[in-house]
Amino acid sequence: MLQRLYVHNYKCLENFELSFKGIPSALLIGKNGSGKTTISRVLQIFQSIARGVNRMGELAKMNLVSQKDFSRGRADVPIRFELEVLLEDKLYSYTLALDLPEKFKELRVFEEQLLVAGEPIYSRKEASVTLFKSQQNREALFLVDWHLVALPVIQEQSEADPLHVFRTWLAHTIILAPIPALMVGSSSGETLMPDWAGTNFGEWFTGLLSQYPAAYTQFDEYIRNIIPDMRDVQNERV
Repeated sequence: MLQRLYVHNYKCLENFELSFKGIPSALLIGKNGSGKTTISRVLQIFQSIARGVNRMGELAKMNLVSQKDFSRGRADVPIRFELEVLLEDKLYSYTLALDLPEKFKELRVFEEQLLVAGEPIYSRKEASVTLFKSQQNREALFLVDWHLVALPVIQEQSEADPLHVFRTWLAHTIILAPIPALMVGSSSGETLMPDWAGTNFGEWFTGLLSQYPAAYTQFDEYIRNIIPDMRDVQNERV
């Protein structure tokens, strides 16, 4: 469960902190320009990284983070993202800081760290990554490209590995800013990952019922409370 989000020097957000403690889901409402889209972009950055998109240039192509996103053009101060998540009664704390040194054309990962219950899993300063293995009381050191996020690169040891637990949860988070005009009920496939605008709603709904058929009961009860005259959901085979 998401506990805390901190953002500094990114778009309109400076020294911004949002607490989600005890809240399983959240709906952001506000005026245009208040930062709703910026917050969703930050969450999409984390989500995309967990799904394997780890190069700064690729995140820039996705319109998530690039050189133009420093608040008021202050490239001398790193963009900083912090995320705290409670999973299996353990607090996961992830930090990612990005800077733009002189003559660089692509953002650089300046700092990165993952802590679980206060214990470091790995930390990174520029290109140098330290992987901690407390059970064996030893560390592993390696270098990674300045422009690559280390989180998707580090190999998981098992499904119980904190890296696997964190990345899996993060990859399956649902971030929505639905645009009804773009949402369609038909689908040519199935997925468990709806896009943020809801354009693949049909494919997501198909994937959800394919893997979790019992979810239809919850969906039906919820929708009927909102739309009392709803009759049924049909699956027309072509």
